[in-house]
Amino acid sequence: MGCLNRVHPPSEIVTGWIVIVLTAVAMAIANLITVFSVEYLVTLKFYIVQLAVDTRGVVNGIFVLMALMAFWATLGASLVQLLAPDAGGSGSAENKGWLNGFDTARFFSVRTLVVRFVAVIIFNTTGYPCGREGPTVTQGSGLAFLFCRCISSKHKGAKEYLDMRSGAPGAVRMGCIVGGACGMAMIFDSPLGGILYMFEEVGPALWPVELTFKAFVGCVICTSISYALLAMAHTSIRQFVIFEMWYGPSVKDYSYRDVPGFLVLSLFCGLLAPLHTMLCLRVAALRKRCHGETRLRTCQPWAKIADATLFAMFCALITGFTSWISRCFPSEAHNLSGEKLSSVQFDCPAQHFNPVASLLLTTPDGAVKLLFNRDNFVMTGRASAIAFLTYFTMNVAFTGVPVPTGNFTGTMVIGGMAGRVMGCCLSECFPSMDFASNGIYAMIGAAAMLSSFKQMSVACVLFISGAANNVDLIPPLMLAVSISLFTSRWTACTRPWDEEQVILKKVPYLPAEFCKELAHFSTLDLMDELPREAVSLKALAEVKDVEAALKSCEAPFLPLLEEGRCVSLLPRPDLEKLLRKRPSNDGAVEELMDVRRCAEPSGLQILEGTSPASLYPLFAQAHVQAACVVTASGLFCGIISRAGLAAKTTAIELEAQEKGFRSNHEDSDTDCDSDSEMARQ
Repeated sequence: MGCLNRVHPPSEIVTGWIVIVLTAVAMAIANLITVFSVEYLVTLKFYIVQLAVDTRGVVNGIFVLMALMAFWATLGASLVQLLAPDAGGSGSAENKGWLNGFDTARFFSVRTLVVRFVAVIIFNTTGYPCGREGPTVTQGSGLAFLFCRCISSKHKGAKEYLDMRSGAPGAVRMGCIVGGACGMAMIFDSPLGGILYMFEEVGPALWPVELTFKAFVGCVICTSISYALLAMAHTSIRQFVIFEMWYGPSVKDYSYRDVPGFLVLSLFCGLLAPLHTMLCLRVAALRKRCHGETRLRTCQPWAKIADATLFAMFCALITGFTSWISRCFPSEAHNLSGEKLSSVQFDCPAQHFNPVASLLLTTPDGAVKLLFNRDNFVMTGRASAIAFLTYFTMNVAFTGVPVPTGNFTGTMVIGGMAGRVMGCCLSECFPSMDFASNGIYAMIGAAAMLSSFKQMSVACVLFISGAANNVDLIPPLMLAVSISLFTSRWTACTRPWDEEQVILKKVPYLPAEFCKELAHFSTLDLMDELPREAVSLKALAEVKDVEAALKSCEAPFLPLLEEGRCVSLLPRPDLEKLLRKRPSNDGAVEELMDVRRCAEPSGLQILEGTSPASLYPLFAQAHVQAACVVTASGLFCGIISRAGLAAKTTAIELEAQEKGFRSNHEDSDTDCDSDSEMARQ
């Protein structure tokens, strides 16, 4: 079997490893700058607000909070909308399409990368109910892409190895995956968790065997450099990652009495996550419709900047009010081995803290630390319910605001708060029974909510058990994740959040699983649209004919026919490049072009009667970019391209979504046939 192993020349191997190392080092430095900047700015915000509350009263303190959040939101939104609009949003959908083998590389420009990096710091300081996971993963992919592009431009021999258009997971996309894994590893201090997250994100079809080792080495390098830099700064990694202060074996984790509560909490989160996704999608559609109206369309990008500013003020108002009506508690040590959990005094007297303000006014990372804490963070059931309803409302209403933020940690906060409510209710309803601490219930709720929202399993368990620093929590976490995933998939109200975003944004993406609606189509229905001008090119074609063929359609491949049979495929980018750089003769541009210079062998041929279910894996899992559809006698019928198949799949899914149709709940074959007929039209 050794002959089947793919062997690269030494120069290509070195080039690939250079990309991995550069990406890991850059992500470590970028993460360090981000966490230090966010910590400093959030501390400054707390200090100013607390000073206003102490000197001017709570109402004035809330107004100061609104002014600060409005300032940061306006600054960040202006930076994004005026300099790099593509940096708005987490970039997860576009990154998912890129890792799936499609060319969405325009989102990885240097300007977009820099603006997203700065804006993430600003918006995490602002106080939005969101995290930085999605933008961090996209940032890692962007760094790897830019390094690959730089190397390929300097070393001509690496161009083929670093082909940006290749659908297969080559050096570019493997580097991008490693960059995303490094980002998640830094946020949770879990290298294995980062690797498993990216594995579940891209799927086994796009995960070659060699990538596992490369991702492992990349995460080790990134983590080691981060530890070294933090040691030089005389601080610890635990101050900047999501963790729970473990108190050793003397503190009880859970017992058999907690299992019913874990089950109920997992069922609740399994139902809540699809509802949360559905509400977020409706809010996003409403916000998009509002910005698309005639009045606001003429005011862009100022309307989007105003949207971000007004929502920041809304968040400040609602968090300030709910914190005001909450109960204060005496301050506790919050200290273990020199590491602190931040608590907010707000309107409380000296030596007291406000638990709701501590959760809502800090970053999502800080909120998760407090929720997971077992002993030092005191919070009643009423305060937990207030915080849960407030944060859930803000998180849903935030959807669609064009800023670079992610929903990963925000979803963990929602699940953690739900777990706190469950733990408090059990303790208050059954005071004689010895239940686990509310922090354990928060971990169970966070795992159940996150797994159902992202449709992930192993990565969620590894992240949260690593945050708890206790492997004894893996069994209940696995139980919670299993029940939550089963419940959410059984209800089938929505797809996972990332897939919904891909469909809504019409990002080219081809799922590994066969789309059931495609079964109602024939092979001829899946072919790219090729007008007469696009199929009439000759080997020596006139320039005007080539230009007419390119203008007539957007197909990624054009055929080169001889006697009705396809002899070669002409990639559109190569044909456009050849058209731009056609040779000149005595100063005059030639009128004839030899298009065979950019031709590729026709390769795979599919009979016109082949079922879509049989040909789909060729494109989704074998990374075939294009195939010719021919008759039984070999005559050319058309071309099915991977990009065209992805566009048709997305269009069908989007139409089904708009009509409230779900493939998992087909009412009848008649309904499916009518939907398919409308999609064909």
